Amino acid sequence: MSHVFLEMTMTLDGFTSAPGVSLEHPLGLAGERVHEWMRHSIFDGSAPLDDRNGDATPDEIDREAAASMFEKTGAFVLGRRTFDVGEGPWGDDPVFEGRPCFVVTSRERESFERGGSRFEFVTGGVAEAVARASEAASAASVCIMGGADVARQALAAELVDEARLHLVPVLLGGGSRLFPDSAAHRVELVPTSVLQGARATHLRYRLLRS
Repeated sequence: MSHVFLEMTMTLDGFTSAPGVSLEHPLGLAGERVHEWMRHSIFDGSAPLDDRNGDATPDEIDREAAASMFEKTGAFVLGRRTFDVGEGPWGDDPVFEGRPCFVVTSRERESFERGGSRFEFVTGGVAEAVARASEAASAASVCIMGGADVARQALAAELVDEARLHLVPVLLGGGSRLFPDSAAHRVELVPTSVLQGARATHLRYRLLRS
C-alpha cells in the first residue's frame, strides 16, 4: 500500500467551504476565501522556489505547501461533489499534472481522460478508491484531497498515514465541517511540522493506527 496523505484547507472554525456549495459556487457563497492562499501561491508570479536565497519568506512557505501536494504523489482520491463542482472550472487544464484520479461516488460514470489525467469513478467506497489509487501510484504517494465527507470516511477507516492541514485565519460561521462534533472512535496524531505562511498556517501530522 502506498503512503496515503490527506490534504485539506479549513478555516479556524473548522469549515472547508462556505454554505451554498453549487456548480456556480464551488466553495459556497463567498467561500473563495478558503483557498485564497493557494491561488496566490500558484499565480503570484514570484521567482521559482529554486531561485530563493536564505530562509523562506511567508509567501514562499505558502508556495512550497501548495507545490508539495504533487512532489511525490502518484494518484489522487476525491469525492463526487468535489469532482462535480470542479469539472467545469478545471476544464482541460492539467490540474492534477497528469496523475490518475479516483472519484468516490454512488453514481456510475464512464472513465475518461482530461488535462492529461484519467478519471475513474469508484462505487465501492473510499477504501476501494484508495486501494485502486495505490495500485496506480505504484511506489508514489496517494493524496486524498476532499471533500470533507471523503476525508472523514478515510480517517474513520484508518486509511490515512499523514494529515496535511492548511489553516486559514477566518471564521466562516457555517458550511461543510471537516471534523464532526462526534466520531466513532478517537484518532491520535503526532505533530511533525508547523510552518507559518503569509495567508495560512501549514500543519503536518502523522496518524497513529489503533
